[in-house]
Parts: sequence; C-alpha cells; structure tokens
Amino acid sequence: MNNKIFYRTVLVILIIALGALAYIYFYIIPKNGNGGGIVFSSSNNVGKIQSLFAIYGPGKGKYPRLEKPMAVATDKKSNIYVTDSAHNRVVVFNSKGDFMFEFGKSGAAFPDPGQKANWQPGTFNYPYGIDIDQDTGHIFVADMLNKRIQIFDSRGDFLDWFPKKPFGGMADEIFPTDIAVKNGKVYVCNPYQVVVFDTNGKFIRDFGMPGSGDGQFDRPNGIDVGKDGTIYVADSNNLRLQAFTPEGKFKWTFGKKVGMNNNDGREFGLPRNISVGPDGNIYIADAFHFNIKVITPEGKKIAEMGKRGVDNGTFNFPNGIEVTNDKTIYIAEKENNRVQALRLNGFVIEESES
Repeated sequence: MNNKIFYRTVLVILIIALGALAYIYFYIIPKNGNGGGIVFSSSNNVGKIQSLFAIYGPGKGKYPRLEKPMAVATDKKSNIYVTDSAHNRVVVFNSKGDFMFEFGKSGAAFPDPGQKANWQPGTFNYPYGIDIDQDTGHIFVADMLNKRIQIFDSRGDFLDWFPKKPFGGMADEIFPTDIAVKNGKVYVCNPYQVVVFDTNGKFIRDFGMPGSGDGQFDRPNGIDVGKDGTIYVADSNNLRLQAFTPEGKFKWTFGKKVGMNNNDGREFGLPRNISVGPDGNIYIADAFHFNIKVITPEGKKIAEMGKRGVDNGTFNFPNGIEVTNDKTIYIAEKENNRVQALRLNGFVIEESES
C-alpha cells in the first residue's frame, strides 16, 4: 500500500468516526440549559410497550452514568428522581430526561467491622426506595443500610431523618427497602413488617410478622397506597402481592410459591417495586420474569408485558416503577443501569390465567 492510499484510508476512517461522534452528540445525547444528560431516545415498540426514552445518567460529574438504580419517583412537575444506589446519590431529571441536579454521597452510620462511622446528614449507604410528598415537594429516601428515612426539600437540601430512637413497634429499627408517601403518612417496607410513620417521623403503627400466611411477610420490596387508602405490598420472597385496609388488616393476596426448583406455575418471578396508576390498578416490576404485571384493586391480573433484553422496550432486572397521571411508566432497571420511560399502547383487559 503506497502512502497516498494509506493516508486516504486514515482520512476516511477519521471522517466516519467524527460523523458517528457528531450523531451521538447531537441526536443520541440531547442537551439543554439544565446540563443535558445521557438520554437515548426511541420510538420502538416491543409488543404493547412503546419506549419513549431511556436515561443512562447525568452525563457529567464524577459519575456520568447510573449504576444499580433501584427506584424512581416523580413530582407534580413530572421531574424524575432516581436512587443511584451504587453511587450513594439521588439524581434528578426533567420530564424529557435532561439532567437537573443530584445530591448525596457515601456515608455509613453502621460501618463494616474495622471501619469508622462517617455518616453525616444527607449522606447515604445504599439508598433504595424514594417517594415525593406531593403536597410539600419534600423528597423521602429509604437509606437502607443506614436504617433510616431521610427527608430533603425540593432542591435536595437535607431537612431531617427518622427514626432517631426505637419507636415502639414490633421491630426495634427499620431496614427500609421501598417507601410510599401518601396522605401525610410514610409507609415503609421492613424485612417482615410494614411500618407507618407520619411525615415528621412519628410512629403510627406497624403490621405483619415473618411467615408465608395471610398478612405475613418475607422481605417485602414494594409498597403503594390506593385512593381509598388500601395498602398494597409486594411480598417479594413469598412471590405475591398482598392488600390491606388502611388500618393494616389483611384483604387479599395474589400469587404464591408453586414448586421450589423452577418457575412453573408461578405468577411472579420476583415482585419488587409497585405503583398504583391513575386507573387504580397496581403496576408491578417483576425482576425475574423481566416484565410488568398489572393487577386490579380486587386482586385480578389483567395484563403482563415485557421480556428480557438490553434494547429499549425490554428489561433486565426491572426493580423500580412509577406510573404518572398521564400514564407514563418509568422503570428503574438495576442490571441495565438505566431508567426507561414507557407507554403501554393498546392496553386491553386480559383474562387472568390463574
């Protein structure tokens, strides 16, 4: 190969590479005045699922990408709040997926043996569940390994935390996974109970105990509250959804363990976070079936959508879910390290197979 051919070949490769970078910059990663973000847009349909866009991170700072996002919530302005658990922070995006701000860093109140406690207000040790008080705009975060709920204002400035001492329930402390903030109350998933506080952190009640019977729990990882006050809990290790009255009395259950060596006959692979939609139905992220299930307020399955994958419209360990009033569904995928914005097109009632 003579020098002219060599240089022409290099020039062509450079032009192609620059073109690809320009495409990524101007079309794949849209920017705005709030600082942009890594947003992959898509109009792909996978069955009934329409993927609107996927957020992979703020696109700047020490951690430009999300890692192990566990939960997602939205406020009245449709801003999106994500617990980026592996990075011990909360990342906030607008309704288009553009990065707005983030808050939090690593801090442990209960360190590993040989380590020193370094928790300070506003630091996290694996933040998990998140919800927004729609009346005040305050942000509530389940700081799981620090065994507390932290409260922030709408700008991400620290306000308070709880519980600061044993609260008199069946458990002496909380190890919170998911939370729901509704009607002046904070509902917390504990390993074997649901614990209810007011939004100032005052203990109200708890209910549940270890086991697989009605009203018992094994590592619940999802909770939300319907308009009538019904409390819905994803009883994860019991592979079911349970419903309770506002006072914590058992109403019904859907799903059960069938066999221990495979998924044959199981309604759920591993139900995680849940969200009550504007239609009153309960939307469940099923981490091991890699899909979304929809259950009526009476406990009947009416839809099941999704499959495993890395493309938009597919899922890999979907853990967090939020359904907004305009029926946009946000899914936090732990293993795809992203949050997807979805719509369910042609949603029709399907008869349950159970």
